[in-house]
This record gives sequence, structure tokens and C-alpha cells, in this order.
Amino acid sequence: MRGDSFSGLALNLDLRLNLYQLNTMHRILFQIGPVTLYSYGFMIAVGFVLSTVLILGEARKEGLPGESVFDAMIAVLAGGMIGGRLLFVAINAEYYFRHPVRVLFFNEGGMAIQGALAGALIGGLLVCRLKRLPFWRTSDVVAPYAALGQAIGRIGCFFNGCCYGYPYSGPCAVLFPGDPVPRFPSQLLYSGALLMLFVVLLAVKREKPFQGFVFISYLVLYGTLRFSLDFLRGDALMTLDGLTLSQALGLAITAAGIVLWVVRRSRK
Repeated sequence: MRGDSFSGLALNLDLRLNLYQLNTMHRILFQIGPVTLYSYGFMIAVGFVLSTVLILGEARKEGLPGESVFDAMIAVLAGGMIGGRLLFVAINAEYYFRHPVRVLFFNEGGMAIQGALAGALIGGLLVCRLKRLPFWRTSDVVAPYAALGQAIGRIGCFFNGCCYGYPYSGPCAVLFPGDPVPRFPSQLLYSGALLMLFVVLLAVKREKPFQGFVFISYLVLYGTLRFSLDFLRGDALMTLDGLTLSQALGLAITAAGIVLWVVRRSRK
């Protein structure tokens, strides 16, 4: 990628952070002395805890050891947080080179979901190997509830003001405090779409033709959703031949899912 692409991206992140400060709907839930509870982190935590509880219940039905599955979920969380932040920082490398301390400012948002998926997958794979968990069976249990957790996390994006939509004055337009421009509520549409994906994956799970089918379906459908819905994003994002980087990665996730489907289907 050319150097001027990165310069433009750094300027874009400055713009996005300025709009983020304007677009905050309800960034802070409450403050007690030095303790501040941010809506973004809170909703991510709620999504993770609820998903983990449901996954553990489903794992018991599938005959998977609950303790090992719980360890895998902790690894998924850690890998997702690290991978998501690293990819976001890498995409915005020039900006964070100029402001290195802001790498630690998680309350500003700044998580690339594609990096989070990669980190979560690596963390889950490692624990499955160490604990001798069957990866494909375990991933089929986790996949629907991962979509549910993401749906809840997107509500945190709405309160936080990140991942905002394009200027829009039609039905369901949202006017964020401090922003004179009404915008499309892209965060809530993402949340609704992920909730639908959760329902679809639960239905698929009942009649899956082979182990890993639910997880692979998640990859294909999530990548497609991400590619499609990113057309509604209003934050200034780097483009690659007319597509945002996020859309390009979404297509890559879909392609990876299709390849895995072919491989698993042939092995069956």
C-alpha cells in the first residue's frame, strides 16, 4: 500500500475521533469517584457473559466438558480483544505512531472485528488443542451465541457514538447530541442483523449435515452481512478499489467460509 494511503487514513481517524466525540449518545453509564463505567465496555461485557452462560449450557447438552469450554471462552475473549485492537492500530498505524498512548484508550472504541475474529479463533484453537476439545463440535456450539454477543455489543457502539451511519434525514434517522447532522442508525441495523443471524444459526444447528457446518455458516453469512451493511457507514474509512478495508475483509471471511465448506463437505 502506498505511503499516501496511510497519511489519508491518519487524517480520516482524526476526523472519526472528532465525530465520535460529537456523536456520543450515552458514552458513560455512571461515575463513582475515580471509577467510570463506559457503555461500550459494559455492553461488550454483557454480550460476552450472556453468550458464555448459554454456550456452557449448550456444551453440557452436547457432552462437552464445561470447564474446558469455559477455558476456551476465556481464550476467545483474550484473543479477540488483542486481535481486534492490533488490527485497528495496524490499519491506523500513522495516527498511533503520532499518538502512541492512545493505543490504550479502549473507551474510544477502536476494535476491528475481523482482527477480533482472527484472534478469537487462534485463542480457541489453542485451548481446543491443549484441552483436547473437538474443534468443529465446539465451534458449532459457540457460533450462534457469538452472533448474539456481537448483536449486544453493537448496542454499545450506538451509545458510544462509534461506527456511525451516513448523513440521513429519512425515517428512523438519529440525531446524536452535539452533531447537527442526522445520521442513519447503522449500529442498530448491525445489531438487528446479527440477532437475525443468531436465530438462523440456531435453526441450522438442528439439521447440520456435518460437524463444523454451523461455524462455517457463521463465517459465510457474517462476512456477507459485513460487506453489505458497510455501505451504510458514515465514518471515513480507507478504500481499496472502491471498497472499504472492512468490506474487503468481509469478502475474505466469506471466501474462507466457502473454502472450508467445500473441504469439510468433501471429507464427509
